[in-house]
Amino acid sequence: MSLFKKLFYRLLIIIVMKKNLLFLLIILLLCPAISEAAKTQEDLKIKDVFRIYGKRKNVVMVELSKEMLDTYDITFYKSITIKNDPEALGFIRKCLEKDQDGAHKIKEVMSDGGIISAYYQIPGKNSATNRFILFKVNPKGVITLIYIEGELDSDDLITILFTKKDL
Repeated sequence: MSLFKKLFYRLLIIIVMKKNLLFLLIILLLCPAISEAAKTQEDLKIKDVFRIYGKRKNVVMVELSKEMLDTYDITFYKSITIKNDPEALGFIRKCLEKDQDGAHKIKEVMSDGGIISAYYQIPGKNSATNRFILFKVNPKGVITLIYIEGELDSDDLITILFTKKDL
């Protein structure tokens, strides 16, 4: 093999290794942020709603970045809106039944034996963090499920929900 080919192959190997190293470094830097987002709902059943239904047709899922949330003392926000899906509604109601154990029921509205509106405060991972689940089914069958985590309390959240229209 010629000297040129040897140098070329060595240079190619170095370039590939540097790219892989850069890719690995990026992944390692992102891991804490990814694992933190995954931890926010790890003990809640509603995480399955977002996982199962999040990418389906007629579904809108929103997860806001920390920069968007800092103004409101919110550290995590995720919502999902599902259009007229009775199977999803049944699944979400089952998840809510499990997640409301130990939760403070701020509001719960039932109709025909099923929850149509709910607002729960769930104990956080530490005393400074509160977690909230908000749920509503409108008369047209559109389902909205929201998970919020942060240092705000239920009064702060109500103020945000009824005075701000940009969340």
